[in-house]
Amino acid sequence: KSARRTCLVYFTTYLPQITRCLFSTQELMAPFADVFPVPPLGCNCSIIGDTESKKAVVVDPGGNVQVILEKLEANGLKCDKILVTHGHLDHIMGAEELKAATGASVVLHQDDLSLYNKVDEQCRDFGCPPPPPLPEPDAFISDGDVIEVGEGMKFEAIHVPGHTPGSTTYVFPHHNMCCVGDTLFQGGVGRTQWGGIPSLQGTSNGQQLIASIKFKLMTLDPNLKVVTGHGQGTMIGQEKATNPFIR
Repeated sequence: KSARRTCLVYFTTYLPQITRCLFSTQELMAPFADVFPVPPLGCNCSIIGDTESKKAVVVDPGGNVQVILEKLEANGLKCDKILVTHGHLDHIMGAEELKAATGASVVLHQDDLSLYNKVDEQCRDFGCPPPPPLPEPDAFISDGDVIEVGEGMKFEAIHVPGHTPGSTTYVFPHHNMCCVGDTLFQGGVGRTQWGGIPSLQGTSNGQQLIASIKFKLMTLDPNLKVVTGHGQGTMIGQEKATNPFIR
């Protein structure tokens, strides 16, 4: 409970009461998708796969890597890429262990490399034990990049700076879902003020965050399901109609 409270205080501007966040395969009506919270701060980790090629990506492996590996194995999937939505500790701490176990390439936006490389400082500020040294990124993603994983499974990267300089949303059209990290929440947006957190001071921009949401995320299909960085998922159309921070 204390870890979840920390997550709510430090990574969101507003987030309603939550229990757990899961989009089931049946609900998505897609080849394969599993979304589940991982420690240390309840980040939503996503396994998104292609049942034809048996390849998958893992988005934001914050922890519990053994659980991630078990889920991949149980569904006959091989992790091809580790996608990082942004460089905050709770979204990246399992990257080394997952890469070592699967050989997957680590992908993020270059503008968050500094945060990624300062994970130990972030862990100090949040009172978390630091992870093993993170692997060097294998590739940097850019706004508008479309990447194919296996046969028929593609995703698009959308650069949405604000919560962090390199925050990136990954859109999976065949799964009708997107992973937005901590940029957008159900009825809320990501935090941009970091008083008392030296490692994150000066790394966020509130005006930039709102612009990213309004002019990039809110132009997506309103029926697109949204996997948020923490807590309950939502839909683009729901947030466009009701989110008080972007109206």
